This record gives sequence, C-alpha cells and structure tokens, in this order.
Amino acid sequence: MKNYDLTIHESQPGETFRRVDVIGCLDSHTVVGFEKSLHGLLDEGACRVVLSLSDLSYISSAGISALMGLTHRLRKSSGELVLLQPTDKVYRVFRTLGFTNIFKIVESEAEVDGIFSPS
Repeated sequence: MKNYDLTIHESQPGETFRRVDVIGCLDSHTVVGFEKSLHGLLDEGACRVVLSLSDLSYISSAGISALMGLTHRLRKSSGELVLLQPTDKVYRVFRTLGFTNIFKIVESEAEVDGIFSPS
C-alpha cells in the first residue's frame, strides 16, 4: 500500500524557489525516499525550497528530523526552507513539539512570494 508521494515542480517564470508537494505520510517508512529526493534537489543547486504540506496527513519524529536536516543544510548555504499550508493535524505536531519557532510556516502563496521576492 502506497501512503506517500512527492512532486517536485519546475520553477515558474519569476520564481526564485522550487516547490515540492508532499502527500500522505512522512514517517520512518517513507523518510528515506523523501530525504533522497530532497537532497538530490539540493545537489542540483536548489537553495530555496517550499514544501507544500496541504496534503500531508501525518508526520512522525523521523519526518521532523528529516525536515531539520534539510533546514540545516539549506541554511549552511544561505538557503531557506518554507513550509506551506500544513494540515491542522501536522501543524499541531509542530506546535506541540515547539517547532513553530524553528521552521518558517506560512498559510498562503502570497506569503511565499513575500519571502522570496527580490528586494
């Protein structure tokens, strides 16, 4: 049974980031594929990543650890990770564990544009 999918979108004209849709569950069973895909994206040169979490139904500590590793790697190269529209259930996990202070979490595409628009 497949309970995870990932879609990496090409940058649209004028965008300075790569958008990734995470669907299903991000847990110990799916995190290896997630990490491999995202680190591959960074190896290609992406330094600004938006993870759309509107279709992520569950995240475990393994998933949060993977996000922490991704954040750390991006920040080392002056990059940025933004989490877009997490489901209520996923947001509650971040809030309960205190990760809302660590991750940049936004609720709209307009907020993403504001973060990544050239100054």
